[in-house]
Amino acid sequence: MSFEIRRADLTALALGSGILGTGGGGNTYYGRLVASRILGADRVVRVIDVTEMAPDSFAVSSVAIGAPLVCLEKPPSLRAFQLGLDSVSAVLKGRVGAFMTAEIGGLQCMFPLILAAQTGLPILDGDGIGRALPEIQMCTFMIYGTTPGLPMALSADHGLLLDAREERHHSGEGDAPNEPAGIGVERRLRKICSDNGGLIYMTTTFDHESLMRTLIRGTIGFALALGRAVESARAAKRDPVAAVIKAGNGRRFMGGKVVDVERRFRAGHDWGRVVIEGVEADKGRTAEIAFKNEYLILKIGEDVALTVPDLISLVESETGNPVTTEILRIGLRVSVIGLPCSPLMKTEQALKAVGPKAFGYELPYVALG
Repeated sequence: MSFEIRRADLTALALGSGILGTGGGGNTYYGRLVASRILGADRVVRVIDVTEMAPDSFAVSSVAIGAPLVCLEKPPSLRAFQLGLDSVSAVLKGRVGAFMTAEIGGLQCMFPLILAAQTGLPILDGDGIGRALPEIQMCTFMIYGTTPGLPMALSADHGLLLDAREERHHSGEGDAPNEPAGIGVERRLRKICSDNGGLIYMTTTFDHESLMRTLIRGTIGFALALGRAVESARAAKRDPVAAVIKAGNGRRFMGGKVVDVERRFRAGHDWGRVVIEGVEADKGRTAEIAFKNEYLILKIGEDVALTVPDLISLVESETGNPVTTEILRIGLRVSVIGLPCSPLMKTEQALKAVGPKAFGYELPYVALG
């Protein structure tokens, strides 16, 4: 069940995680450079299934909190990572069994690789979203609940913002009735993020029992498979978009060029919409996608064709490279594709946190057909 990641695998992983990022999650460029330098020519990171993790050990996750535009301007902070890890490790007293990514989409998947390469520990093949989403409570760990009271730290370039050795927090603290679990945590963290330049790092801890219930398994391997499919198609001069669709069991909705982009930065997120005009076989058709860091609602003409939590991704039509919201520009040739989300993200309980209504759209969930 386990496999290894080497420096040569990072390009494929970055490609695949960028596609799964659905426009957000942070651009993978800086993270791939840092991970490549730390892995070097000889280091190997072992990727394991959660069932291979020692039952009495803990998994540690380090995640960036901030808008994609800010993450594009600021490379990952190794100092902030280390401060957060030192803080929670001191409480765990050496019982860290693995690292894990909070979300597979975009830059975030590079963080556990960096920490694993530095420490020699494995990473888990899985995450809490199966894509990228803009808020803390929009993950399986918050939706289904994990063991409270485990150490958590917040850090930034300039030092610790919350030391796990000094204070404990509970995930449901501050939630209002009828709101998703963890939304109180999201609001407090977003305020801290805004007060600290728009980018901070959160280091959290998960026990084995919680992960067995909540982890979306196999997503590191899935991201690698998507990236390798694109690379193989390029090498064989085949259609990389078709390769993504086949590898991801997805659907191509339209190919076209970007004709309009609206973007605004509000409350720590990039909000906006992009309009795509069909070309060639799709000439005469129009797609409009609303986004909040990630692409959320796809309309083809006047009809809603796909919604969150299923994955709406834009890729460059010629290369298959993922197109994130912060690099959208008029004239870019893109293909609109859809990929299915994890079953854990489309239960009735999950849709309250990650369905269209959670983002303010009075729409039903429209699944990939």
